[in-house]
Amino acid sequence: MCSLIAITTSYRNGATMPLSYDPEFAKALEPLIPKLAAIPMPKAHDIQARRDRIPAIFGSMMAALPEVPDVSVDNLTVKSYDGADIIVYHIYPNEIPSGPQTSAYIYVWGGGMISGSASLFIKPVSLMASATRTQFFSVDYRIAPENPHPTPTEDVYAALEWLTENHEKFNIDPTRIGITGESAGGGIAAGVSIMARDRQLSPPLAKQVLIYPMLDDRNCFPIPGLEELAFWKADDNLTGWTALLGDEVGKDSVSPYAAPIRVESVEGLPPIYIDVGELDIYKQENVEYIRRFMKANISAEFHLYPGVPHGFEGIAPTSTATRKATENRIRALCSI
Repeated sequence: MCSLIAITTSYRNGATMPLSYDPEFAKALEPLIPKLAAIPMPKAHDIQARRDRIPAIFGSMMAALPEVPDVSVDNLTVKSYDGADIIVYHIYPNEIPSGPQTSAYIYVWGGGMISGSASLFIKPVSLMASATRTQFFSVDYRIAPENPHPTPTEDVYAALEWLTENHEKFNIDPTRIGITGESAGGGIAAGVSIMARDRQLSPPLAKQVLIYPMLDDRNCFPIPGLEELAFWKADDNLTGWTALLGDEVGKDSVSPYAAPIRVESVEGLPPIYIDVGELDIYKQENVEYIRRFMKANISAEFHLYPGVPHGFEGIAPTSTATRKATENRIRALCSI
């Protein structure tokens, strides 16, 4: 995970193309190597070790983020599909316009389907709310394996449906509600987008903004030339997908609401934005997914950032890649 190395990939014509960390990212990573190396890499299916490890890494990153005094946070409760109460954090600019109705996003946090919580991500979502002057509703969906598919997707869909029905309370234009999320949260967001289309949510979702989304349950094997540099590795992905799907992982029966890459057609889905790092194991599935939208003539925007892995922003928050990604995401979020 933490070796500052270059991996060489061979091509049929005999040429080589090295994969390596972006110099700015490598510089930011170097002082963190001892700390990261001290955290053991868990074996496949060791969920508790990952639950201990992921917050330990992300917690310090979140703490380093600046305070956001111009944003407020309220705790709301929504009933999910099975009657369970789900917490939804309403994260919004202190001064919401009282005139024309505004846009809003359902936000879905990432934790590999198995770890984390919405509360852990309040500060980065607050920064997004401040930068975009947009309301966000962050869903504390239930995680696997205690709550396997369809619970995570259904929890988030329940929040989306509730927001659509209660839009007037928050001065929100129901035609300008989007969904966004990172990693596993991006995958769930994509699954909810498909679910909303199939269930004929009205008005339909306006946009999906997906940050290196987790889309394909079959991506559970090391990718030569990439695995060594990846931060979220094949065993991590196998663990997350197995927790969510059990023995169904990789089978034809897997629902697109769980693994969105399985959807038969993207027709009728909302406009999409995806960005991903070149050293992210989700790169290929993200490229494949966005190409399907382009082929269907659905508005689609895609960015691939060279030399950075999954979650690169937390390691190198001042790097050029992070700055560009932040600018692109803010613009995309503001486009509805």
